[in-house]
Amino acid sequence: MFECLILGDSIGVGTAQAINARYARQCEVQAVERATAEQILGWRRPPKSFGAAIFAMGSNDTAGTALARKLLSIRASVRTRRVIWLLPYARQQAYVVSSVAATFGDETLDLARFPSRDRIHPASYGDVARTLLR
Repeated sequence: MFECLILGDSIGVGTAQAINARYARQCEVQAVERATAEQILGWRRPPKSFGAAIFAMGSNDTAGTALARKLLSIRASVRTRRVIWLLPYARQQAYVVSSVAATFGDETLDLARFPSRDRIHPASYGDVARTLLR
C-alpha cells in the first residue's frame, strides 16, 4: 500500500485537508498552525517508510544557517522515496528550504505560483492540492 506523509505548519494543515478531501487513501498528517522547524524537529516520527512526503515548513522561522540545520535534520529523520517541499512565500526562507531540498535531490513547489491574501498562505489550498496530485 502507498503511504504518504504531510509534515509542517499551517500550510501543511491546509494542504493536507485539500489533499485528503480528494485522495482515496488518506495521507498521514503531522502539521499544526504556527509550527516552527524547532518544534517539528522535536516531533516523534512514525516508524514506517513513506512512498511520498510533503514538507511545509520554514514560514514561521528566521532564514539562516540555524534553519538550514534544522531542516536538514528533519529531512534525514523521515524515511521516504520522494519529498516535495512547499517553498514559503517569504523569499529568504524559500531559498533556505530550496537549498535543503537540493541537498537531498528533492522536489519543490513554489507557493509564489499561487495567489495569496496575506503572502503567507495560499488563497486556495485546492489549487495547491491539484498541482501536487498531477
